[in-house]
Amino acid sequence: MPLNTVASGRAWLYSHNIGRNAQVGMGFSQPVGVVARPDGTLYVANRSGEQNPSARITKCTVDQDYIGEFGREGIAYQAGSGSLFMWITGVAADSDGKIYASDEWKNQITVFDADGNLLQQWGESGAGEGQLDGAAGLVFDSDDNLWVVSAKTSRVQKFSRDGHFLGGFGSKGNGPEDLEMPSGIAIDPSGDIYVADWGNHRVQKYTAGGTHLATFGSQGTGSGELNHPLDVTIDNDGDVYVVDWMNERIVIYDNETRPIAYLTGDATEVSDWGNLSLDANPDMVKARRRVPDLEQQQRTFRMPMGADFDRVNNRLVVCDTLRSRLQIYDKDDSYLDPQFNL
Repeated sequence: MPLNTVASGRAWLYSHNIGRNAQVGMGFSQPVGVVARPDGTLYVANRSGEQNPSARITKCTVDQDYIGEFGREGIAYQAGSGSLFMWITGVAADSDGKIYASDEWKNQITVFDADGNLLQQWGESGAGEGQLDGAAGLVFDSDDNLWVVSAKTSRVQKFSRDGHFLGGFGSKGNGPEDLEMPSGIAIDPSGDIYVADWGNHRVQKYTAGGTHLATFGSQGTGSGELNHPLDVTIDNDGDVYVVDWMNERIVIYDNETRPIAYLTGDATEVSDWGNLSLDANPDMVKARRRVPDLEQQQRTFRMPMGADFDRVNNRLVVCDTLRSRLQIYDKDDSYLDPQFNL
């Protein structure tokens, strides 16, 4: 397995990719969020498109086993079919394995059990405390409280698992502590909160009480710079992974917010799911042969929108959104730089 990306004392090894384009069943359609469970199960939020809406959550394993989907009702393309979601944005799991999904159109949180059975829906539209306007990223803290980003009001709010408002912070603007259309959210091992500040092209770090601790990133394409970051996730060592949407990469910062590495995609192979499509469609195989830069196009991320770091299994899962797949990376914490003086 090759070392794709290295930094001092660690390396990120590309493992494989999962997915193919599908409005229903074994595949993804614009995957925008993912939560990785310790047992290897993945829950993927599919936003889909306006022409053929099929917003849903796909359940599979990191080993490419398709388990099922939920959140979509009826048969795709059939009159009367629909979804519990209008504009699904984020997905998270509590300590009991229940799955929570946000909908930024409905300003609603939908709760399922681990098998996809609907348990509860809650959320109220508005700009007041406990109300949501553009419900976006969500994450659980160590006490099983759910933190939800309200993008249009530029607030981060804390709820109990059944939707009772517990507190929050954030104000709209471009000042040192402000947020502008924030999106993704993550909590590090010490309990501090990181928010992808989409409109300000940066990441903000706060205490759980809302005290501003740090700002990193600025608009651009250079080292440590960002262009509309959409999501953020953090590993056991405090390394921070920012989904740099418009720059089509993952920017990795260390726990002191210094940029240390970049991931731009490494999927040179077709996934097992994708090979099923190719085996069933010889014309698709012929069409691929006519693409002059196929390997490069296949390798790289295309407008990634979400990511999750599985701290139990030490791996990163990236939503390669417009390629309808996930790219998986294992982190090696024991990497040593070669001795060039030998």
